[in-house]
Amino acid sequence: MFFFKMLGTAAGGGVPQWNCACTLCVLSRTRPLSVAPRLQLQAIVSGDGKGWFLLNASPDLRFQIEANPELQPSPEFGRRNTPIKGIVLTSADLDQVLGVLLLREFQPLTIYATSLVRRTLEANSFFRMLQRIPGQLTWAEIVPGQSFLLGDSGILCTPIPLEGSLPFYAKELDTGEPGQASLGLLLEKDGRKIAYTPALPEITEELRAIYRTCDTVLVDGTFWSDAELNRTHAGTPLARSIGHVPLSGDDGTIALLADLDFPGRIFVHINNTNPILDSNSVEHRAVLDAGWQVAHDGWQLDQ
Repeated sequence: MFFFKMLGTAAGGGVPQWNCACTLCVLSRTRPLSVAPRLQLQAIVSGDGKGWFLLNASPDLRFQIEANPELQPSPEFGRRNTPIKGIVLTSADLDQVLGVLLLREFQPLTIYATSLVRRTLEANSFFRMLQRIPGQLTWAEIVPGQSFLLGDSGILCTPIPLEGSLPFYAKELDTGEPGQASLGLLLEKDGRKIAYTPALPEITEELRAIYRTCDTVLVDGTFWSDAELNRTHAGTPLARSIGHVPLSGDDGTIALLADLDFPGRIFVHINNTNPILDSNSVEHRAVLDAGWQVAHDGWQLDQ
């Protein structure tokens, strides 16, 4: 068996964003049937539906655990327990690692990360809260391109090296090694193959070749257009300059991946400025007409 579920599908800040009164955030607050509220990006995966692995750890993780019974402790196993067996970190971005600190209650954890991501987190004194007792935290090193099994789940995970650097707060630690700062994941079990790539600075031929071997791909859907964020919030950067290929245009994701002909094509990590959030928009219709889905919180892989 192979279980995959999205607990959150928004980019950083969620939808609506706390300090934003743009059209889409206002619609999300006043007409949620048109623009559904979304928690920040969080995915989980399991080989048996009992033990779960987090793909990154969002700032909304506590709410996501309480909204999804499969991640909650059971009195059957005592007062302190969790079905969460490990966390795979694909970067050191705050939106992907802050949730780790929410799991600090003397609970033994296994974290899969590259050596660079590990060094980045260990350099921050906050993360010492995960090492207050012996055995509280176990690191498992990820080597870009080198496959490994997720615990005893039977899920084979292959880290896909991506271009990218450490986030601003840790720039001085960056080594420039490809794939050490940013990864996608290829997940395989029982003949199913899923690519999880919610942050894409570029779409290469190597990545396209990986996608063509899959039956499901979850792809960066952060922005519709390159200048979208700048138009909504003056002075902010272009999409490509912060590591996200926009969806539209001849050089956008939809066009670059138009030759993928399987139905399991899903956009995730959607920014609060992206018009595909509005189910009544022409952009949302364009995504559907191109054969893609817009993931929602709770989206899961069909068994």
